Amino acid sequence: MNRKAWLFALLVLSFILTACGSAPAPAGQPSTGGFDPDKFVGTYVGEWKNETTGASGSSVITVTADKAAKTATVTLDFGGNYLGLGDPPAVTVSANYTDEGAIVQGNNVLLGDMDVRVDPEGNITGTFKNIAGGTIPYMTYTGKIGNGRLDTDYEVTLKDGTTTRATVRSEEK
Repeated sequence: MNRKAWLFALLVLSFILTACGSAPAPAGQPSTGGFDPDKFVGTYVGEWKNETTGASGSSVITVTADKAAKTATVTLDFGGNYLGLGDPPAVTVSANYTDEGAIVQGNNVLLGDMDVRVDPEGNITGTFKNIAGGTIPYMTYTGKIGNGRLDTDYEVTLKDGTTTRATVRSEEK
C-alpha cells in the first residue's frame, strides 16, 4: 500500500474519530446516561505511529463543542514526515451530535464508505471500505476518548489481504 495513502487515511480517521461530542442533561435534571461534551473537549497532545513501517510524529488534536448548536469542531495537527510532505498544515472539521450518541455514516471520495460510532462513555468503533478509491479496501478501528486521553488503534487490510496497524496515543494538556 502507498505510504502516503495510509498516512492520509490515518489523519482523516483520527479526525472523524474525535469529531464527536455530546450534550448533558438540562440543569436540575439527572443525567440519563447521554453524551456530555465536557467529557470529550480539550487539546490532546501525543504521537501517531505506524507500527508496521515505524513512521511516527507528533499529534495535537483539539476538540470543542457548541452545546446550543449540538456541534463539535475538531482540529488535527500531525507532525513528522506525515503523508511524505514534512509537517502538513492543521485540518479543522465540524460534526453534529445527538443526546443518544454520535454516528458518522456515508460515503466520501477519500474515505469510501464510512460507519463511525462513539458511545456516551467515549468508546469509538468504526469501519471504512474502499478508502482512497479502493487503494485501501478495508479498515477497522477502536478507540477511547475521555478522562484526559484520546487513544485509537487501526487495522488496515490491504489489497493482497495482509494487514498493517497504527496508533494515536495522546493526553489532554
